[in-house]
Amino acid sequence: MNSSINSELAALEQTCKALIRLRDETAARSLAELVVSRYTTLTQVNADDAKRKFFTSLVEDFSPDVLALKDAVTAYQEALDPISAQRVWDAAEAPRLDLFRSINLASDGIHTLLHMRADLLRFKDTSLSSVEKDLEYLLSSWFNRGFLELQSIGWQTPAKTLEKLIEYEAVHEIRGWDDLRRRLEHDRRCYGFFHPSLPDEPLIFVEVALLHGLATRIADVIDAPVPSNDATDPFLPDTAIFYSITNCQAGLRGIPLGDFLLKQVISELQLTVPSLNQFSTLSPVPGLCRWVDEENIDLETFENDLETLTATYLLTAKRNNQPRDPVARFHLRNGAQLEQINIDGDLSPKGQSESFGVLVNYIYDPETVAENHEAFINEHRLVVSQKISTLIKK
Repeated sequence: MNSSINSELAALEQTCKALIRLRDETAARSLAELVVSRYTTLTQVNADDAKRKFFTSLVEDFSPDVLALKDAVTAYQEALDPISAQRVWDAAEAPRLDLFRSINLASDGIHTLLHMRADLLRFKDTSLSSVEKDLEYLLSSWFNRGFLELQSIGWQTPAKTLEKLIEYEAVHEIRGWDDLRRRLEHDRRCYGFFHPSLPDEPLIFVEVALLHGLATRIADVIDAPVPSNDATDPFLPDTAIFYSITNCQAGLRGIPLGDFLLKQVISELQLTVPSLNQFSTLSPVPGLCRWVDEENIDLETFENDLETLTATYLLTAKRNNQPRDPVARFHLRNGAQLEQINIDGDLSPKGQSESFGVLVNYIYDPETVAENHEAFINEHRLVVSQKISTLIKK
C-alpha cells in the first residue's frame, strides 16, 4: 500500500477516534461527514486492501476493554443483581457501536454503513467478524419492520426509483424501459419496502403477475401480451404469481425483510384484487447444477428425470437441517408449500446454467402459512404437495 493511501487511512482512523469522543451533535455531524468522505476517498484506489486495514483497526482500537469487562463479570458473579448485570452489558459493548451510530448522523452515513457491511460479508474474514456482527446488530434495529413502509410501484412512480428497479433486478433482467413498463401494466403489480433514510430506493421489491392458473414458464409471464380490461371484458385473475424477489442492499443480507414483504403483499392483494384465490411463486432453483457437480451425480441414475432429480435436491440436500437451496429454504421456512416442478421453465442461459432450466411453484395459502412455518422451525418438516411426495417415493 503506497504512502498516500497510508496517510489517508491514518487520517480516517484519527477522525473516527475524534468522532466517538464528541458529545456535541453539531460537531459530531461535521466529523461524521468527514468520516464518510474519507472512507469514500480511501476506497477508490487499492480498495479492498485499504478496507481490510481499516476494518482491522476497528477490531484493534474500537473493541471492548477486556479488563473492564472482566471486572464487570466478576462483580456480577458476586452480586447477581440487575445493576451489575447492566454494567456487564455496558462493558461488553464495543466503542465502534458508538462510532457507527455517529456515522449515521452524516447525510450519506447510512449508505456508508451498508457498504461497510456488504464489504465485510464479501471478505468472509473471521478476524473481522466482530465488526460485521456489530453492524448487523445496528442495521437490524434501524431497518426493522416497524420503520419500513410498503409502497406500490407503478409507471407513475418517480423515475429515480424506477431506475433502481432496472439496476437492482437480480432474478430476471429488466431489458430496458419498455420491458419495465410491461411489468407495471394493469395485470402486474410491484411492491417494495422503503425506509425514511432511503426514500427513493427500495430495500427489497417483489414483482407479481396476475393470471388465470399457475404459471410454469417465465417467458409466458414476462413476454405475455397485455390482456384487455374494459366493461365488456373485465380482467378477473384468480392467481397471483410472485416471479421475482430482489434484495437491493447487500449490507442488509440476513435481515429478514423478504418474509414480511411477501406476507404483507398477499394481504394487500386480497384487499385490492378480490378475484384472487391462489398465491404462488415461479421460483428459480439456483443451486441445482452446482449440487449435481459437487456431488458427482450421474443424471442417468435418475434416468434423466429432471423432476425427480430436482425434488431430491430440494428435499434431501440439507445444511444444518434446512434445505441447501437458498430459495427453497426461504419459501419453505416462510410457510409455503412446494407444489410443482416445471421442466423448461427458464430457457435463458442463466436458467440453464443454474438449474437445467427448471423452475418451481411454491404455494402460499394464507390459511396454512403459520402452521407450515411452525412445522419447519420446530420439526424441520418440509410441506410438499402429493405430486412432489410421489416423485420422492419413486
